[in-house]
Amino acid sequence: MSETVAVLGAGNGGLAAAADLTLRGFRVHLFNRAEESLRPVMERGGIKLIDTKANQEEFAPIPVITTDIEKAIAGARVIMLAVPVTAHEFYAEMLGPHLTPEHIVFLNPGHTGGGLHFVQTLRDHGFTLPVRTGEVSTLTYTSRRTGPGEVTCYLRAREVPFAAFPGKYADEVLEAVRPMYPGLKLRPNVIDTAFLNINAIEHPPQILCNAGWVEHTQGDYYFYYEGTTPAVGRVIDAVDAERMATAEALGIESKRFVDMFYEVGYTTAHAAQVGTAYQALQESEPNRKIKGPKSLDHRYIHEDVGYGLVPLAEFGRMAGVPTPTMNSLIHLASTMNQIDYATQGRTLQKLGLANVRADQLHQFLYEGEL
Repeated sequence: MSETVAVLGAGNGGLAAAADLTLRGFRVHLFNRAEESLRPVMERGGIKLIDTKANQEEFAPIPVITTDIEKAIAGARVIMLAVPVTAHEFYAEMLGPHLTPEHIVFLNPGHTGGGLHFVQTLRDHGFTLPVRTGEVSTLTYTSRRTGPGEVTCYLRAREVPFAAFPGKYADEVLEAVRPMYPGLKLRPNVIDTAFLNINAIEHPPQILCNAGWVEHTQGDYYFYYEGTTPAVGRVIDAVDAERMATAEALGIESKRFVDMFYEVGYTTAHAAQVGTAYQALQESEPNRKIKGPKSLDHRYIHEDVGYGLVPLAEFGRMAGVPTPTMNSLIHLASTMNQIDYATQGRTLQKLGLANVRADQLHQFLYEGEL
């Protein structure tokens, strides 16, 4: 196999994706907007991948490492965005002049409505050609950059929900992306996958309910294991209940947080059977040793509140479903970080849904327009 894939982003996910795909036979072009992050990879000529599950280390030579977007996407049909979701708008603006209808933009991850936001940003900047996007609800790797030009992978997700926008291109988009990730499970639309964003369900309660611990220790504790006490777990469960009620009101089939957590490979069958977030996190071996963030200026808030809870709460408003726990967490995050996430986050306006009624939602998601 020598298919070319453009991987945009040289953070935790981008480095893991670039190394993993290279070692599986793909020709990877690695792009990052800041050369500083790429320099160690350039000096090595590739990426050292440490796989803790397989207990092995391999070196992945990357043939193209660049800050030139045209060079990065040359010859690639699939363009993977392995970047923080807060950067999707920037990448849409940058890619717009270079995209063709043949390109497939794969958001890994899209989190909550990533494809909708990406396409709406293109439209806001005058892009009128057809756009094909695909997205997963959560990153396909649990990984951390652990040294210069080095990434450690703790888990490759075995099954990840996947959807396309517009939905009418789903089969074509899946055919292009599935060779990279055979475990992708096609869902009906990108709102379906949006409601399966496990990060938006767990991270806001975990970091906000432990704000004092984060600031006092600068993250020197096990974020998922020690930070998810029974009380914090109950907040996660409450967010999950509001999410499930909203999904039902919009005619979207969803799953409990604990079931998704188990299916991705993060916890045990026993924890899924118990059915509480607390038990799921206590029995999460891949996440057990991951430390907390050094401050509240972190993607667990910026992404998972502004681009996770905000759109979920917005969908609750669309469906007429109360979301008091989500709203409280959004308010707390806004107060703590002095950022109005409710207006600066991923609103219905930014998703292109401001004028779409609940009864029109599924048609819009399939056609890409009304």
